[in-house]
Amino acid sequence: MQPETVARIVSDVRSFLRFLTMRGILQKDLSAELPKVRVPRDATIPSVWDQELLVRLLRAVDRSSAKGKRDYAILLLACRLGLRAGDIRTLKLDNLRWEDSTIEITQGKTGAPLTLPLTNEVGEALIDYLKSGRPQTTHREVFLKVNPPFDPFRENNNLYDIVTYWRRLAGITFRSPQKQGLHSLRHTLATRLLEKGTPFTTIAEILGHTSLESTRIYAKADVEALRGVALNPEEVNHAS
Repeated sequence: MQPETVARIVSDVRSFLRFLTMRGILQKDLSAELPKVRVPRDATIPSVWDQELLVRLLRAVDRSSAKGKRDYAILLLACRLGLRAGDIRTLKLDNLRWEDSTIEITQGKTGAPLTLPLTNEVGEALIDYLKSGRPQTTHREVFLKVNPPFDPFRENNNLYDIVTYWRRLAGITFRSPQKQGLHSLRHTLATRLLEKGTPFTTIAEILGHTSLESTRIYAKADVEALRGVALNPEEVNHAS
């Protein structure tokens, strides 16, 4: 199990033991006997797609079908604007400010407002879906299921199947194990921006981070930048 999983289980058991003590079922509070599980903050490296694989993924989408039009717009919102899966799933027609060429939402994770530019590429994909792929319905959510009754996605749907469907169709495999859902496309955008020299503050604004600490994790995926600050082993040995 991952450390985060173990820590959560231990925390649940600790709470249960305290409950048993409070009810008098246990004569001694055993919660203190459980080990402390250390979970390093931001210990993982973000999963990032190679640019060539991302191009192959988008090219594989059949944009002549209703499903393809919908999924193409969803993928672009993730890899071009960095929107989270939950914010894409709950995106409303009212969030699309065509007159200002912006998307304005309240982020589901942080509750903070976020305004992003509605680029030509993303805007054209959305228009194509809204005009030629989206069913006629009273729902205000932008993205709906392609089969009747054309409902919005369920609350627990992270849209992982959309990436998986077109990734397999494109025959994409990764050199090493990594996350492959919509969130990895968000990671990819942040890493590419960092590689281009975009300031952390700007990346944080695009991704809707409330703290720069959440943004700095992407420095771990910028291999070339890390290579530039690596210590020379000979210099280290000489200093010692």
